[in-house]
Amino acid sequence: MISAEGPALALAQWVAAIPSIRCSAAIVTPWTHRDAVTVPATPTSHFDRASFTTFGEHPPLVARGPHGYVYVLESVPAEHAVTLHAGSEPDESAFSAVVGEAGETPGVLATLPAAPRTAEGLGLGSLRSAVERVLGPARAQRTSCGTDVVRYIPRNPVMSESEMWFVYRNGRVVAFARYEAV
Repeated sequence: MISAEGPALALAQWVAAIPSIRCSAAIVTPWTHRDAVTVPATPTSHFDRASFTTFGEHPPLVARGPHGYVYVLESVPAEHAVTLHAGSEPDESAFSAVVGEAGETPGVLATLPAAPRTAEGLGLGSLRSAVERVLGPARAQRTSCGTDVVRYIPRNPVMSESEMWFVYRNGRVVAFARYEAV
């Protein structure tokens, strides 16, 4: 699975096919390099309340990419979820996602006992109303896969690029991601 250009094609295709994000590939673009329909941005002054970390001190690298990028994939079997990370110290960028509905993962991965949650306790299974209590009401884009996708950006940007994504199925979080770059 290790590739000089990032995740191997089969792994990127597996990630893109996970039901919770299949129709909203833009939330995992650092992994799949696929764009999806544009989702309107909702500015929030509470962006920092949704920070989270998807890996520990010794992350299981599944790929390396150009410009010092590392890719980390961990399984959360108890929640049928995976965590994804792509980041580069030299490029000062970091992407993390928690994706539910993942099913069986390809190959052997590190496992986590539970999926990460945001600083405010938001995570897989959280109600949309709980997310909106923390980050504010948001405009959603309905997908053909039966999910609603929301993209938050900081009201007063501090970083060059920052966005937080939530994917809902039946009003509950099935995936979420955060991207920041200087």
